[in-house]
Amino acid sequence: MKTRSGKGNRTGLAVFGLVLLAVGGLAIARALGAFGDAAAREPVVDAGARSFAATTPWFWPVVAAVGFVIGLIGLAWLLALLRVDRPRRLRLESGTSGVTEVDAHPASEALAEQVSAYPDVRRAHAVLRGPSDDPHLDLGVSAVEPADLGALVTRLHDEAVPDLRTTLGLRRLPAMVRLNLTGGRRTRPVH
Repeated sequence: MKTRSGKGNRTGLAVFGLVLLAVGGLAIARALGAFGDAAAREPVVDAGARSFAATTPWFWPVVAAVGFVIGLIGLAWLLALLRVDRPRRLRLESGTSGVTEVDAHPASEALAEQVSAYPDVRRAHAVLRGPSDDPHLDLGVSAVEPADLGALVTRLHDEAVPDLRTTLGLRRLPAMVRLNLTGGRRTRPVH
């Protein structure tokens, strides 16, 4: 995460984690007698609060509702962090004749199969990421040692990425290629 929201998420998680760590540490320290034996034997909540909770019928339902809302906020935050920036459909502008949408997964799957068929390539994994009207390619390639990486990179640059760009009708398709050298035999493509 390199965005402003990513920095906010990291800061929020760090502060929330530190608060929970401090509260938990203080509770453990109190239970172990760090604040005296009397404090270790005393309930955490005083008698007035216990009496209020026991005599007020709406107290525990409100506590449960607040806990449920906090849990939902935490779940929404977690799901927002796990959201993948893969477009489901790509919007392809075709001049004045309109807009065409295509499914992004088969296009990246076809590229992975094409690259996996190259000599010395063990497997390939391709994903189109970013907004649907301006995607970028994330291509992972595992090559079997002693692969000619120069020839492989040239072929990716001159053949594979331009083929996908042409197929999708895009003027530009930024690509990040991650090469990995592995030992062993070739395997089938990973999608």
